[in-house]
Amino acid sequence: MKKWLVLFMSLGLTLALAACGSTDDVSTGSSDSKDKKTEEKKDDGSKKVDASSQSTEVLGMKVSLGDVKIMKDKINVGLNIENTTDKALSFYPDQGNAVIDSMQLSANMFLTDGEVGGDVQGGVKQEGVLEFSAPEGKEIDVDSVKEIKLNFGDINTEDFMNTKSVTLTVPVK
Repeated sequence: MKKWLVLFMSLGLTLALAACGSTDDVSTGSSDSKDKKTEEKKDDGSKKVDASSQSTEVLGMKVSLGDVKIMKDKINVGLNIENTTDKALSFYPDQGNAVIDSMQLSANMFLTDGEVGGDVQGGVKQEGVLEFSAPEGKEIDVDSVKEIKLNFGDINTEDFMNTKSVTLTVPVK
């Protein structure tokens, strides 16, 4: 009986947390999830920007953006990565940060939707939506955001002999 109660409570908590951090309307930019709109102001006061033109390749890891959704308390960033080498690369973008003007927002790895990062084996593609939370007690002025600097952290080779950081800047109109 206790097992069923624990299972039921765990399921309820999982569903409640999933509802709070819904990222369904943020594209990761992969070919099967691409939304064609470039910028969109939402009724809830948020703004969604198509950042799919922003990408880089670092040490054989392709890093590309999809949509960026700006809200008063957080930013959701659609991201897809591909390890183009035959060796594992370590990358933890869900531990990075975003900078808007003088405010730094930290990524929340527990609210990441999808699987992006870790030790990514050669040839593997991953995608997901990262959540960057505003500092407690602060709000983002959605209408005044002109650009977002995304610092995803370092990519390391399997032998840790090569390390390079990944930073992308998203212009917001």
